[in-house]
Amino acid sequence: MAGLGWAEQAQLAGLWKNTAAGIGQSAVIISQQGATIHVAGYGVWAEGGPGVWHSQGAKIEGSRAKIPITYTTLPKPSFDPKVELDLQISSDSKTLEGTWKNSLGRKGPVKFVKVEPEAAPRATAEEAPAAEGPAEEGAKP
Repeated sequence: MAGLGWAEQAQLAGLWKNTAAGIGQSAVIISQQGATIHVAGYGVWAEGGPGVWHSQGAKIEGSRAKIPITYTTLPKPSFDPKVELDLQISSDSKTLEGTWKNSLGRKGPVKFVKVEPEAAPRATAEEAPAAEGPAEEGAKP
């Protein structure tokens, strides 16, 4: 990967989990195109409920991911819907660790770990999803 910048080398696309003890059923999905990332998340907060959030304008800057997020479903009534994540990307791209900070000035530590993909499911030809696009090169869909 010589010649590629950190953003192109950091492979963040995939499923992630928030490791906070007070958040259950955590699922974070990251889509990446170069230094631009799109992030959506879900979790159930202790003494609260489900929270759903997404990012717009998230970027990889050097070895850090800067992710402004907006909660569309608040886990608690007093929860601030605007939060910014500032995360260090591990050298193997399997851990994102840093801080969260909301618009009220509150902040704290946060850590996400990448979830390893499961093995591809086995299915008969009839059960397998149809392929997208032409089956042969040059064939029309």
